[in-house]
Amino acid sequence: MGKVISLINWKGGVGKSTLTLHLGVGLQKITNKRVLLVDLDPQCNLSFLALGVESYYESVYERGMATLKDVFDGYFNDKNVDGSSVTHEKLVNDSPSSAFDKIDMILSHQDLVLMDLILARSQKKGKDHKEVTRNEIEKLSILKTLLDQVKDDYEYVLLDCPPNVNTVTQNAFYASDYFVVPVKPDFLSTTGISLIVKYMDKFNADFERMHDYAEMPGPYVHTKFGGIIFNMVDEYKNEPKATHFETIQTVSAQHTGKTFDRYITNGDGIAVAASVNLPVYSFKYLSRSRDNAAKQSIYFSNLTEEFIGKLV
Repeated sequence: MGKVISLINWKGGVGKSTLTLHLGVGLQKITNKRVLLVDLDPQCNLSFLALGVESYYESVYERGMATLKDVFDGYFNDKNVDGSSVTHEKLVNDSPSSAFDKIDMILSHQDLVLMDLILARSQKKGKDHKEVTRNEIEKLSILKTLLDQVKDDYEYVLLDCPPNVNTVTQNAFYASDYFVVPVKPDFLSTTGISLIVKYMDKFNADFERMHDYAEMPGPYVHTKFGGIIFNMVDEYKNEPKATHFETIQTVSAQHTGKTFDRYITNGDGIAVAASVNLPVYSFKYLSRSRDNAAKQSIYFSNLTEEFIGKLV
């Protein structure tokens, strides 16, 4: 059964989608097992990284490729969506002419921003409060219901979450075994970590109470805090620059044992690879910033090894 892991930070611009993509590629390369990437953010950054913007619009808007929006639409239409209809093969490129055959994706859709509002306002009626609570759990478990159909086919399922705690994000949290917080080593990106952890603890407690009160089958399984990953770190002589190092040390002291030792550097390699819809692991196909991309691929490999060890 695949481990389901949410990557979440309420602060945008921390490189969460890039991290999700490269962790997915790294996990597949190291384990040689199947990986599923799920884009829950209506900004569609993970989907764009994989397909490219033009190809995404052609696939979704012109050819009607299924996305996560179809899953949430199914909830309102009382229709269970077949998991295999929204999981797509060979969308993550390994080279300019080939794709990874063991990495699948569920694409996002820009209409998910409206879906969150609709979900928040919707409330199915029930004959008593216990049934109303069951209906609320059903709304929280739309994504879990879908992933339960397919996750046995994967070793890892990575969820790229929106920068908020709205209903779609709560769906991700409800479905996950772990949540991980990617951050830049600066004040604005790290200041909300404690609040995120506090909210997740509250969600666990609330979901468990709802689960028990509604007499749902089986116990509620808490989503565990998997740790903090530093991203977009500036280096000098292969070490974090002073200001970034100080932030990393401060966060590590505040969240003992929860920060990853390995981090990802800031550099042109990622941006150049993304511009041609490749991960940095495919650096040999880049016409520029090849050396930087090669260096960053090593950092991602090291981080992925630690990721595997921590989230067991």
